[in-house]
Amino acid sequence: MKPSISDVQEYLSLEPLATRIQTHQRYSEFPDDIDKTVQQAVSLSRDADLLDVGCGTGVFLRNLAERGHRGRLVGLDTSPAAVHALHDVAGVSAQLGNAMDLPYGAAVFDVVTARHMLYHVPDVRRALAECGRVLRSEGVFAAVVNRPGTAPQVSALVAEVVTSAGIDIPIVPNSRVNSDNLPEMIESTFGVVAVHRYDNALVFDRPEPVIAFAAAQLSFYGVEPDSAVRPELTRAIDAKVRAWFASGAGLWRDPKGYVICTARQG
Repeated sequence: MKPSISDVQEYLSLEPLATRIQTHQRYSEFPDDIDKTVQQAVSLSRDADLLDVGCGTGVFLRNLAERGHRGRLVGLDTSPAAVHALHDVAGVSAQLGNAMDLPYGAAVFDVVTARHMLYHVPDVRRALAECGRVLRSEGVFAAVVNRPGTAPQVSALVAEVVTSAGIDIPIVPNSRVNSDNLPEMIESTFGVVAVHRYDNALVFDRPEPVIAFAAAQLSFYGVEPDSAVRPELTRAIDAKVRAWFASGAGLWRDPKGYVICTARQG
């Protein structure tokens, strides 16, 4: 099984992903360094051999390498752009690959992370089994997923603009795999799962970052990056967000949250 065409096209460029990540970093109500929190959740040692499945922009692995991590650092992604983002990072190797068929032998990593990517995987349980297969005895797996209904105001805005254009919205990733159903999936693979919950909110005092964040989610709502209607929909988002702020409604506050699920290989 392969990622959907939408997922493949979404990550031909990492710009929308980077926009979403930067939005959370800059506009969260409370400071929240997810990458650091993941490291703490797995008690990451500097000598651990780590595989990051769905490495995305590569910042997680790049930072570890630059801070002197001594163990093996490996990134895997279905996106050539993600692999290329790590091609010049000393101490990190990256390759194209599928989470459901990891191109590694058994028991070769101390830590496997899957950060905000499992909702793109067609068969999550198969991917979890693969993560367990490549973990050494007593190795740690960590997955990050959002809670259902994260950023509901932005989500409702994007959905409204897309449906108004006559586009059928597919199943949005967070509704398929999220904090409600992932712990049970991990438990069925590893036996015991610990769930660390983090609640927060996005808070905006001006329209521009809201517009950028909303537009960066269009692919999840059935609008491909190269779609002819994407510029029109982005303009519609722009107009609606600016009208909202012009109305004097105050701060745009959107609740959000995520969980880090950790499990240990027997």
